Amino acid sequence: MSAVVVRHPPDEPFRWSCLGIFRRMATRRRRTDAASKLLFIGDVIADLIRITLPALAAELDLDAIEPLPTEFVRLDRSKRIGDAAYRIPFWQNADRSAITAAEFQGGPDADMLGRTQGYTEAMLADFRRRGVLREGEHPLVLPFVVHTGTSRWTAEDGTEPFAGLPAEAVREVAPWQPQAYIAMDLGGSMALPPGAADNRFLAAARLVLSRTPPALMEQLQLERRRFAGPGERAFRQGMHAWVEEAVLGAADSGVALPSFEELEGAKEVEVTYLFKEKVDRFIAENRAAGLAAGRKEGREEGTVTGQRDVLVSLAERRFGSAAGQRLADALDGRPSAALLTEAGDLILGCETPEEFVSRLPS
Repeated sequence: MSAVVVRHPPDEPFRWSCLGIFRRMATRRRRTDAASKLLFIGDVIADLIRITLPALAAELDLDAIEPLPTEFVRLDRSKRIGDAAYRIPFWQNADRSAITAAEFQGGPDADMLGRTQGYTEAMLADFRRRGVLREGEHPLVLPFVVHTGTSRWTAEDGTEPFAGLPAEAVREVAPWQPQAYIAMDLGGSMALPPGAADNRFLAAARLVLSRTPPALMEQLQLERRRFAGPGERAFRQGMHAWVEEAVLGAADSGVALPSFEELEGAKEVEVTYLFKEKVDRFIAENRAAGLAAGRKEGREEGTVTGQRDVLVSLAERRFGSAAGQRLADALDGRPSAALLTEAGDLILGCETPEEFVSRLPS
């Protein structure tokens, strides 16, 4: 996200609160990146292959998936650190393998195709230098990009040149096209692909798509029941880390999650009580905060114009003058506190000018 600069805003405290939101948002994205690596472990990636590439999955021994190094050194001594990499042997030929590299994205990245290609080349070259790959071994490479942000994934994936071509033509030219990646977009309002309830990737996706603290708590408790066996402890721990670090761990989240060890040592009825207690407290505190904010709004009615102007300025800096003007039109008159809050959320949450303008209230 580019830096936000506001020149001479009419309401200085509000300006700093807006910039603080952007800084907290950047910190939360870093936490999300770290939590994603804990959530999307090898067994989850194996289940992702079962969903997206079922014919290939039948040829692979997905239960034998093993992690590979994700830090590579190029010949020019530059380093490249990826998110996750795994090797999977084939059933019929144990000497042959597939290598999957997964990148986790919190928002669209226009350079993702180039990054994926560079990452794949560096990974294979490093593996050959270190003997991870035998001389003459040419593994099948499966690059995945898992998007966990709230907006729609819009980055190129290398399939754009095929648009409009008949299937036969695509098969004919595909071997000579650049290495593409497989995008799994969990952002926006994506409908989950069909699959069994015990598929770990679908469970992770359901968790990612639960955006509010009460929904997250409920979904985490449900997935913990589905994956209650001792062999699923690492996956339960990854789900817990995602909820705690990516969403609820911020100081301003208003809710604390029971510790992983606390949940692991509790009986089911105790777990239910722990979750219900946290959710009820969150709802009660937010209701009280809403009433207090309403009283404060009445005392600070004169700051509305200043807040409106700062939001318009922020929108112009992030999305351009046309988007700023559209926001100014939407906030014309004396906008309510709820409308100002909605506008601020859109500035923070949207990734492109087009998405921002399309979601503005009429």
